[in-house]
Amino acid sequence: MKIETYDATRELGLPVTLAGVVSQDETGTIEIPHLDMLLAAVAVARALAPEQLVGAEIRFLRHVLDFTGSEFAEQLDLSDKSVVSRWENGKTRPGGYTEKVIRQLVLNLLGPRAPGVYIGANSIPGLKIRPRDAALPLAFAWRRRKLAEGRTLACYVPVLRHDPAGSEAASERRRTPARRRRLVAEV
Repeated sequence: MKIETYDATRELGLPVTLAGVVSQDETGTIEIPHLDMLLAAVAVARALAPEQLVGAEIRFLRHVLDFTGSEFAEQLDLSDKSVVSRWENGKTRPGGYTEKVIRQLVLNLLGPRAPGVYIGANSIPGLKIRPRDAALPLAFAWRRRKLAEGRTLACYVPVLRHDPAGSEAASERRRTPARRRRLVAEV
């Protein structure tokens, strides 16, 4: 049986909602198809969002990249390997430049595995990081996406979170494709 929306926060460690992709069998077992593609899509979408990374998100990104703390520190050219642990535990935060290096590393290594997430040419260097304290909620759906060479591919795509108020501004955003594309790239 297909589940219309599913909160995958427990499975992923970040607040992520899935739309139209999860199924549940008669024993109650949940199946999330193409989990590797979902993990890459979540990591890339989070790297593109302008809100500052929090500890749980840094840990998530490191795990999806399949790095130990020491390997991650080495990739970031950090002399103090324990700084990654302090970031992940929320004791300190990476500086603006280091955070952009983390995000660019995610795009470089995971971008090809997340075909449903649009990555602009100047996505990270032009990003203005905004402060915040909690993990950013994300939403993804399983959709067909046209590729540059005319083929289509089923993949996870970020979707705008449902606006329960149904405001006029929200409906206007849904009607404006260029605005929606820009918002999805920021998710």
